[in-house]
Amino acid sequence: MMKSVRRRRQKRKEIFGMIGIIAIFIIAGTGYYFIQSNTDALDEYQCSIKNGPNEVTAIIFDKSQAYTNDQVVDIKTSFNLWLAGKESNIKDRPIDLDIFREGNLVQLYVTDQESLDKTEGLSPIAQLCVPKDFRDANEWIENPAFLKKNYDKFISTFSSTIQSLTEQAEGKSPIMETFLRISNSESFQSYSDKPHNLLVISDMLQHSDNYSHYKSAEGPSWNVFEKKLGDTVYTKIRLKNVEVQIFWAKRQSERDKKLQTKKLVDFWSEFFNEANAEVTTWILMDG
Repeated sequence: MMKSVRRRRQKRKEIFGMIGIIAIFIIAGTGYYFIQSNTDALDEYQCSIKNGPNEVTAIIFDKSQAYTNDQVVDIKTSFNLWLAGKESNIKDRPIDLDIFREGNLVQLYVTDQESLDKTEGLSPIAQLCVPKDFRDANEWIENPAFLKKNYDKFISTFSSTIQSLTEQAEGKSPIMETFLRISNSESFQSYSDKPHNLLVISDMLQHSDNYSHYKSAEGPSWNVFEKKLGDTVYTKIRLKNVEVQIFWAKRQSERDKKLQTKKLVDFWSEFFNEANAEVTTWILMDG
């Protein structure tokens, strides 16, 4: 009799134990499903498949001339901070960090003739949406490991690409042509209903076969440019409602110094005004 009672008790314990284990698996599975269902599905660029990016920011990197050591340090340090969502004061003039806000699509283009000559059109050499910082993850409803993987990919992709670009120099500087191709680029115009931004890292000295600031006797002059190319696509570039920030690299040669004056700033102000874009910031980057 006693043995029978003990066996029944043992059996009940085993049953309760199995129920407990099953319950743990159910709870764990439910939790995992809940976390996964609250992690927004992303496309190949880490953008929300459901909503797309919040904004689109095109970074245009001018590699026509080598940058000075101080400028390279400024560029790399600033980008690492900006990509991490932190302010960087260059001559006490920080850029608008909203362009690197979570959910924004960041694209990187270069001003080189090789890219412009491609028949399939101008494409970014890197593009990813800004991920959520994994350190801000809510572990109850989000997957910190998943967020960290995306965050690390974003930082490393742009940091390494910017690093390689500061080590290159081409000679020609088809800045205007790059703006034209970007304005018609499917990559940049894909989300026409979203705000668009341009961040330009350049000396802003146009130099191509179509037009060159170096070959104009008057230096940078919008009037001269209009007379020469006033009825061409270069005065019909459309960047409607695009906000532009310019990271202006000052050059060291006497020839460049004579061109990098207020006249150059005025030239580009007219250019962007004609394109219906708004220049919000000129950040001077001394050598």
